[in-house]
Amino acid sequence: MSSQAERFIQFLETLRGQHGPRFPQVRAEKVLTFMGTSSLAGCAASVSLHRVVGVEPAAHPGGLLVKLVGGLPRRPTPGECVSVHLTRLEQYRGFQVKTLPLAPDGLTADLFNEEGGELTVKGARLYTVHHSPYTLRFFEEIPVDEVRELAAGLPFALAAVAETANLSPRFVFHHEVRDGRVELFHGDGLALKTAMNLRSNSTETRVVLDLAQPGGWRLRGTVEPIRERDHPVAWEKVHAGFAGGGWGLPSKVYRFVAEALEPIAFAGP
Repeated sequence: MSSQAERFIQFLETLRGQHGPRFPQVRAEKVLTFMGTSSLAGCAASVSLHRVVGVEPAAHPGGLLVKLVGGLPRRPTPGECVSVHLTRLEQYRGFQVKTLPLAPDGLTADLFNEEGGELTVKGARLYTVHHSPYTLRFFEEIPVDEVRELAAGLPFALAAVAETANLSPRFVFHHEVRDGRVELFHGDGLALKTAMNLRSNSTETRVVLDLAQPGGWRLRGTVEPIRERDHPVAWEKVHAGFAGGGWGLPSKVYRFVAEALEPIAFAGP
């Protein structure tokens, strides 16, 4: 196992003690992580960590301007969008603010502006991060004021650049190191936006953070559903985690295998 992997495992073990009391509703050992996915096969979402400056209504109806400190991890290419994840973790309540895809002849200024160390993302669509009454509609209709209220005082936001970029939280209930590579196991209950991306692209970026002092690790690798007979210990722990959260049975259990690991810190000053 590489020194990077060893450092990450030590970090993960520390978080198990921190995240347990932070999320007492889930009566199981777990670590909260964030999945960054893309619909483009073989492409990993580029994910960055930001301080939140504020949220304002855009000029067009339903739009939202999200102001963050620091720049994007990279500039989007045609067909890609920018997604910003805003969530109050202990309330299981959050939203994603997504731009339109960059047009073949479009300008990045249609999606975002960067000036004076501040990033303004021009959101065109709002989506729930967690299951809510809004997700029961094919097109979610979320009041802008609700997103503004939630974003006030958030300690951090995540931004992703990719085709159909999506960011969503997942509890990891079990981890292993196999052949020198870190493996993380989680479950899914509903076939929503992340599951739709995984159908066409198994490449993923996983972010694991110290929530008290945001910063941590960014992992890139692949994720796939597993069977009980192949990973009985992980299967049992994920099912126990879902039962501990009162969520019934997971529809699928997934294994994420990290191919690369690197520290992640706040973008900008």
